[in-house]
Amino acid sequence: MATQPIETMTALKCQSCKAPLTVSPDDVVIVCGYCGFTSTVEGEKIENHFVLEPTIDSGEIYDKINEWVGRGGKARVTEAHLRFVPFWVESMHAYTSYQGYKKHTETEYYTDSQGKRRSRTKIEYEPIQGHFDENRSVNVLCRRGATFYSLGELDKALHVTKRGIKPFDYNAITAVESKPLFLNSELTDADAYEIAETFVAQDHRGRADSRATKIWDCHSRINKTGSYLLHVPHWLVRYQFGSETYRVGIDGHTKKILKGEVPISGSFRGAMFILSIIGFLIGTVGTYFVAQLLSPDYTFLSAVCIVIGLILGVYGTQQSFKISTEKRE
Repeated sequence: MATQPIETMTALKCQSCKAPLTVSPDDVVIVCGYCGFTSTVEGEKIENHFVLEPTIDSGEIYDKINEWVGRGGKARVTEAHLRFVPFWVESMHAYTSYQGYKKHTETEYYTDSQGKRRSRTKIEYEPIQGHFDENRSVNVLCRRGATFYSLGELDKALHVTKRGIKPFDYNAITAVESKPLFLNSELTDADAYEIAETFVAQDHRGRADSRATKIWDCHSRINKTGSYLLHVPHWLVRYQFGSETYRVGIDGHTKKILKGEVPISGSFRGAMFILSIIGFLIGTVGTYFVAQLLSPDYTFLSAVCIVIGLILGVYGTQQSFKISTEKRE
């Protein structure tokens, strides 16, 4: 199939089911939301496509949110969207050799000709050389400049372990959620590998730098050994508590709260307000009494009282006006 001009990409149809595809100018790999067929914009099917299957559906979200928030089950879910975030997983063999030196400084003592004890600094340079030889797997987020809530935490969770990856199965996914949203990839496999290769080379260089005072030669040989496209489920939930709305990001595979906003209780705000008053009292009244009871030589202590009071006062004031804080599961 010939490459479609960028301007007409929104008119593309799925190669498998002929359904219309929603494509942005930056998309290079497309997942059909009707049948799951995955291909490049030129129509080439992506064979190595895997998924972390979702394990929590929209019906469980309400109970999950209320259990996490607490407050007597008064949280009301207003939006819950399941989206599948694309990553290229790039595998490679990386070998890096390095040379440099480590500087050792030692103070030694001696007695001079006049019998006085003196010290001098002794500097030695130890040659350092070594290498890193390892197989690496790097997860590369396929969305340029993506900023949706808790994305960073999803990326970190994926770096810990791949957690039960399976071949992409559209029917298994829709059995959990009937209308999933698949985010298209804005990176080709080659784009992702270039990013991963640079990351590994910089990582090796940083590790070499940590072992020496100066590295004067560092050379990496990195060879690609494989790659696959991976879609990771992510729930973005909004819930209402009282008159305010809060956000929660959930790992759709492990069911863990990646990051979420929770309401701050009235008692906490009251405590912080009292703390702010105490702080301002320390900064004003405390300073006055220090100045009255102590000599002018203790003006430094007065300044310390002012600084401590201002810090406590500002912090308490900020906390007393906050409506939410963030926590993880």
